[in-house]
Amino acid sequence: MFVDFILIAGMSLLGLFVIFLLKSHTSFSKKLLILFFASSFFFLLYYYSYLHRSQVLGAVAILFGNGAGFLLGPVLLFYIKSLIFPKEKIVRPLLLHLTPFYIFWFLVSLPIALSLGANIFRSYHDNYMIVGDYINIGENIYFIVYAFLALQLVKQINRGSEESYSFIDENNLRWAEYLIIGLMGIIILDSFFSVYELIFPPISWNIGTVIAFLFVGLYSFLGYKGMFQSNILLPNFLIVDVSTVDIKESEIKPDSKLQRPIRHLDTFSEIEINQLKEKLYSLLEGDKIYLNESLSLSDISNELKITDKKLSELLNQHLNINFYNFINEYRVAEVKERLQNPENAKYTLLGIAYDCGFQSKASFNRIFKQKTGMSPSKYRKMVAST
Repeated sequence: MFVDFILIAGMSLLGLFVIFLLKSHTSFSKKLLILFFASSFFFLLYYYSYLHRSQVLGAVAILFGNGAGFLLGPVLLFYIKSLIFPKEKIVRPLLLHLTPFYIFWFLVSLPIALSLGANIFRSYHDNYMIVGDYINIGENIYFIVYAFLALQLVKQINRGSEESYSFIDENNLRWAEYLIIGLMGIIILDSFFSVYELIFPPISWNIGTVIAFLFVGLYSFLGYKGMFQSNILLPNFLIVDVSTVDIKESEIKPDSKLQRPIRHLDTFSEIEINQLKEKLYSLLEGDKIYLNESLSLSDISNELKITDKKLSELLNQHLNINFYNFINEYRVAEVKERLQNPENAKYTLLGIAYDCGFQSKASFNRIFKQKTGMSPSKYRKMVAST
């Protein structure tokens, strides 16, 4: 009964995700998410049909949900890419990367589904059961490779956002990072179960149900986040470098940063670089441009009349800081200065934070604690007591 409840709840949740996405303004990235959730729905349906010994449901589930690793791996990676690249750069490479899924569907899923639903290809089904665990392990390895590539891309995008924006909550793909890590953990566990069944006698109950439960929990916790994820705009010089992932996936290294030729200030003399620094400090300390809550790298580069690339190099190579941290250091300093003024005691912390350029309570509390080592409320009490 409990197993039934979990599986039905998981399928209902995924069904609601799909319906919501279909009824909303469906961008290409959302269409990929629909495909991801729909495939996961049929994956759960397979375990439900196994539990109830329903050959018809099993045939449907296998037809649309078998070989999920060959489908979900590429879809996951290209979903992340679709958040920063236009559809034109995504469709053809994705279709190419799905080639193993097409082959698997035609040679395995379709015959197995027919063997259950129409009682043909029976011997084919029996032979498949002999090698099923080996195929499952290969499928899992295929998924993990794509999940690893997706994880590296997510980390690159997060770093790129910090290079370009002073507020990154909307662009932060931390939820996707957790989702991918969770999926990789579940697939590794599933592979362990497959190896176990190859070595030891089969267990009377389907241990794969544990995997289904974990999927339900993971999607319940993080899956909905993708429905509200907007596309991410990064400067062209960052997008070009990330797009090289499209060409040679295997060249991505685990600890690689957004690699780009940062030599744009080589022609500047030390005096000219110092002048750029002075202009930058003047904008921040004199004009207090950081009070603009939507301030971006492009906004400041336009004020300085230099390119985004040059400003990014100035920050990274000559000031040893990224744009996000640079601006938020000024915002935190402004908050601290205002809290030290007794006249501001009548204002709330959140009101002061918004006035200093922060866009949300969560980001303000997080950043303030990172920079000062204490919460804003604790800092205010400390100042009031001195």
